[in-house]
Order: sequence, then structure tokens, then C-alpha cells
Amino acid sequence: MENNFKGEKIRLAVFFTAISVVILILSLFLAYYAAYGDILFTILDNKSLKAKRYDEMNLSAQKGQTVFFGDSLTEFYDTSAAFPSFTSYNRGISGDTTDGMLARLDGNLLAIEPSRIIFLGGANDLNHGLAPDEIVANIRKILTRIKTALPDCEVFVESLYPVNPYTLPIYLNSVADRKNSDILRINEALVPLCEELGCTYINVHDSLTDENGNLRAELTVDGLHVTEDGYAIVTEILSGYLLPSESRNGR
Repeated sequence: MENNFKGEKIRLAVFFTAISVVILILSLFLAYYAAYGDILFTILDNKSLKAKRYDEMNLSAQKGQTVFFGDSLTEFYDTSAAFPSFTSYNRGISGDTTDGMLARLDGNLLAIEPSRIIFLGGANDLNHGLAPDEIVANIRKILTRIKTALPDCEVFVESLYPVNPYTLPIYLNSVADRKNSDILRINEALVPLCEELGCTYINVHDSLTDENGNLRAELTVDGLHVTEDGYAIVTEILSGYLLPSESRNGR
């Protein structure tokens, strides 16, 4: 009888532990969904499948248009809504690195033969152990291939955005191994690189940064990605480069 009682207690303990784990996982999922909305499913989507879909979409894309090329900060940016006055294609992939961008450069970008490219990438490389100099070297490869294949294309290079490792709740913070000191080193190196290769460097970083050098807390949920208010700032900055002066206020 005593053994049966102990066995029942163990089974109940295992059952309630399992229920607690399920509730915890569900709570975390709901918290992430509340923070990211439908973007959460975009984050979880397979990078290779996205790249393949972009290749297929490019078969019917118009040539000579504007392409935004980068990682999640590009993918989550509603570029068509931000710039309705011209045709643009968003070719951002969440979690992508500069190595990944190099691998998909031909099919996802060069195949469209755009007249303008807005490039943003490198932050995810920091989370994969690459040093700033290695990241800049990869960006050099990307830009060189673009300028070689499309010599008449205007290429705009956005600065890497700052991060904020102190946002709460901590389980939503996605900064990981990305450091603002490394981001600054990369941005500083991008300025002469763009001058050398004939690209236009766009300093978005400083407009998103607080007095401590972090991504402004009110512009982010997870310390890495920016909110709609953050993208509004980005749009205002990019408009100075992508829109004629007479149409900026009436965008």
C-alpha cells in the first residue's frame, strides 16, 4: 500500500511538472507573440526557403527599381508603405549574416538589376563570433560585387543600428553577443569603404542612440529590433537620400 502511495505521488509530481513546463512554454510563446506579432513567424521561417522564394519572385520583378537588401532590420521594415512613390523590393532575411548575403547575392539581388540598392547588414555576424574587421571585409566583398555587376547602380549603405542590452523583460532581449563598441568600429570603417567604392554611407545610428550609446529604449522591444517609431526615424533619414526634396514633406 505504501509503495502504491509513493508511486502515485511520483506520477502526480511528474504530471504537474509536465503541465508547468507546458504552461511556461505557452506563456513565453504568448509573450513573444505579444511583442512581435506576426513577425514572430517570420523570425522562425527558414532562411534558405526565403532566399529561394526571393529567387522565384525575382523572375517577375521589374528591373531598374529599388531594392532593400539585408537582415531582419530590413525584412521587418515595410519599405513599400514607407516609400509609396516608387517601386521597391524588400530582400531582407531575418537572422542573415554577410556570408549568407554573399551566397544569395546573385539570385536575390543582382538578378533584378536594380537602379538603387539600400544595404544593411553585419550585426548578426557579431553574434556568430566574427570580428568587426572580418565583417567589414565581407561587406567589402558584397559592395565590390554589386559595383562590378551593376556599375551604374546607386548603392546606399546604412550604418549598423545600435543595440540595448538592458531592455526588460530580459527574456525578450535579443542582443546576445552584439556590442555597441563593435558596432561603432564597423560603422567607422564603413565611411572610408563607401568613399573608396563609390557608395553613399547613411548614418542612421546616431538618430537611434541614447545618451549612453544604446538603442533608445522607447524604440525597441527586445534591444535589437526597432519599433514602428524607430522605422519612422529611419524613413525620415532615408527620405533625404531617396526622395526628391520637393516630395519629402508630402510623402
